[in-house]
Amino acid sequence: MLASVQPGEIAVFDWDNTCAFNDVGEALLRRMAFGLEFRMDAVAMADSIPDRIHGIGRLNLGGRSHSLKRMKQAVFSALDRLQQRPLANHNRDLDKDFRVFTSGLLALNRALEETPGIGCEFAYPWVNTLLRGWSLPEFDRLAGEVIARALQEPLRRHAILDPAGRWRYDWTGGIRLYPEMMDLAACWQQRGGRLVVSTASNRQLVEKMIAVTGFPCREVIGMELALAGMRFLDVLKPEWRPNLGAGKVHNLISRLDREPVFVAGDSSNDHEMLTAFAATRVRLVIDRHAPGTIRSLIRRAGSGDTGFLCQRIDPGRGTFRSPRR
Repeated sequence: MLASVQPGEIAVFDWDNTCAFNDVGEALLRRMAFGLEFRMDAVAMADSIPDRIHGIGRLNLGGRSHSLKRMKQAVFSALDRLQQRPLANHNRDLDKDFRVFTSGLLALNRALEETPGIGCEFAYPWVNTLLRGWSLPEFDRLAGEVIARALQEPLRRHAILDPAGRWRYDWTGGIRLYPEMMDLAACWQQRGGRLVVSTASNRQLVEKMIAVTGFPCREVIGMELALAGMRFLDVLKPEWRPNLGAGKVHNLISRLDREPVFVAGDSSNDHEMLTAFAATRVRLVIDRHAPGTIRSLIRRAGSGDTGFLCQRIDPGRGTFRSPRR
């Protein structure tokens, strides 16, 4: 494939869990939650989520059902109390409101993603709107700190539990760039190809990570928040669709002058991008055991379909697995 690349031919890479192990957008959310680093008050954050989304008022999380309205009330009432009083760093882990808010906000985001009929289509744009009020220079500093820490942080499992036992949020800390993906991107550009990263994370956040890691890409399409006076608003730019699923395809068509000949992705949010373009010769699927429609593409790769390749990962090491012998 690389030998046949023509000048200007386009390769599109998803970012989180495709070019790098783990999710930089989620790392940013954790930093903001644990640091209480929001420019929005609790009332505005609560108002950003309706009591019913597409008519759905209950959330799925870890096999349990939660009332969206009650979960919102508990989480953002705790935040309101935190924002009304000082909280010393050494008291945070012992403070009930801090534990309710941090576990609750992160679990709420996960539950929105996992609930059928709500899903990432709502959760991904919503979590981006929590950046409201940050200026671009402030956000650049914050993003740099989040990325630097994540690249050095050990790959280790963590969990935080609501003090009342209502919900639990689990995650793997640390982010690692896949050197094979960096090498593939560099080879593509050396042969005159054009490289585009298409991400459901905030565009400026991924651009910062690309700059920090030296990943060879100058063009990023991502979630685009509207700006006012160099500060983020809590709405997406009207000319862009949310950059996931069919929105990725729409935004690529709007931005690019030709279809991509190579596409890489890891989740069902990349399914449309991986399958929509007739010009695509090879599709690389990173298999991290994600559920949904991405499984059908992994099966196609396993069946010997020459248009699909699959790469398994080692989640304990944050690396690609060697092929089975």
